[in-house]
Amino acid sequence: MNQFDSEEPEKTLSERAYRAIREDIVSGALVPSQKLKIDMLRQRYGLNAGPLREALSRLAGDNLVEVLGQRGFAVAPIYPRDAEEIGDLRKMLEAEALGRSIPRGDSAWEERLIAAYHRLSRQEVKRDQGIEELAVWEQRNFEFHEATVAACDSLWLLRVRQQLFRQHERYRRFSRIMSVTTRAIHDEHEALFEACIARDVGCAQEVIASHIQRTTDAVTSALETNGQRQS
Repeated sequence: MNQFDSEEPEKTLSERAYRAIREDIVSGALVPSQKLKIDMLRQRYGLNAGPLREALSRLAGDNLVEVLGQRGFAVAPIYPRDAEEIGDLRKMLEAEALGRSIPRGDSAWEERLIAAYHRLSRQEVKRDQGIEELAVWEQRNFEFHEATVAACDSLWLLRVRQQLFRQHERYRRFSRIMSVTTRAIHDEHEALFEACIARDVGCAQEVIASHIQRTTDAVTSALETNGQRQS
């Protein structure tokens, strides 16, 4: 089905192709290691080869797509070791950012945090914790975690942290799908919110570390059960 107007500028088409393919990869609609043949993508997204190839090259830079030499492209596989390494890095960066943000948070920071938390909560208290609207949940989750560290005074820390947060998205969504019946994600976010509002840096850092580790554990357990190990 043609989703896009073929008369749009090439750059716009490339951007929209990038967003559409990225969403399908992180949501699992395009599965790990799946070959991404141009003909298949043209039919799926209604776009010509040029914008699709440019989008795939960008996604390769994001480590979401593998370049297979002359054989084309494939969805990047996911491995337990990658989930563990990204999770460990996120724990360090989030803890440092929270440690810099919470003491500096003013009334505007607090208002932003409260608003972001309530938007996320409305999504998570839906049936099955809002699992049927993963893209919406991811956006609300992003906004909430951004709000917790918004008062951090290190621009470079925030930049690197955000890059890792985006890289971790694929694992978060996979974790949510695999643990929706066993994990109370809203309770974890509530604990982080309460620690931030109470200006308890140590508690917030402990909560975020446990929160990220639960995601890592759900991903690695599912992958190892399916026999996917890093070579």
